[in-house]
Amino acid sequence: MQSNYKKAGIVVKPHKEVIVYLERAVKALKNFRVEVVLEKIAADLIGRKSNISREDIGHHVDIIILIGGDGTFLSVSKQAVESQIPVAGFNLGALGFLTELHKESIESNLEQIFFGQPKISTRKLLEIDYKGNTYMTLNDVVAGKGNIARIIKMRLDIDDSHVAEIKADGLIISTPTGSTAYSLASGGPIVSPKVNGMIITPICPHSLTFRSLVIPDNSTVKVTLISDLESYITMDGQMVLPMLKGDFFATRISPKTLQMVESSEMNYYKLLNEKLYWAL
Repeated sequence: MQSNYKKAGIVVKPHKEVIVYLERAVKALKNFRVEVVLEKIAADLIGRKSNISREDIGHHVDIIILIGGDGTFLSVSKQAVESQIPVAGFNLGALGFLTELHKESIESNLEQIFFGQPKISTRKLLEIDYKGNTYMTLNDVVAGKGNIARIIKMRLDIDDSHVAEIKADGLIISTPTGSTAYSLASGGPIVSPKVNGMIITPICPHSLTFRSLVIPDNSTVKVTLISDLESYITMDGQMVLPMLKGDFFATRISPKTLQMVESSEMNYYKLLNEKLYWAL
């Protein structure tokens, strides 16, 4: 029995290796009688024509098939959320917590999605208010210094409580999904996506006593820049905005969510074992 997905949009990382898997995906979807909509980058790689951009593809399809890495996944997550369609990510590299489907078995995975019962995980997002604008991120928002080799000073407030004045290279606020990204690399904890929380992790803090915090997901986190050093806000590694002394942003869990297709052969702990090379 065919699923409700009638139109599949394909987004890829522009790389020579992707062409063989892109062609396999297009052929499989054609055999499944699923209409294929290629973003322009993917179409150009295999000599087809398309004027549909990555930023617009969500408006034309029922599901996004992604072949690339976590960065490519993050680049389409906003469109998927706005269109309320799921994303299925096939990983081209060795490490990929968002793109967890194996490219080698792309046909069988696509068959499971379109003719089986795809495993859908609902992922929470961050909502960031900054200078009158609202942004969404799947992994994290980071307040960090520029290229100057000096630490910055920030004030951290949670809800209506002053928590700390932090001297560090920066501060990461992440979702549980994003706990395995920059937060983990900075010494933060791994938090299951099923946990209702947010993670606050300092980057190289000057104080050895300030460590990661896991807080309830109904909290509002406010970060204010105290230093006059050049600093930036980075969202999911995709958008960078300047931050000046006295500027602040507020972060909370968004009411919107992302639908992510997970491997039917994988669970979160098996994924950690595989991606982090945890030997038995």
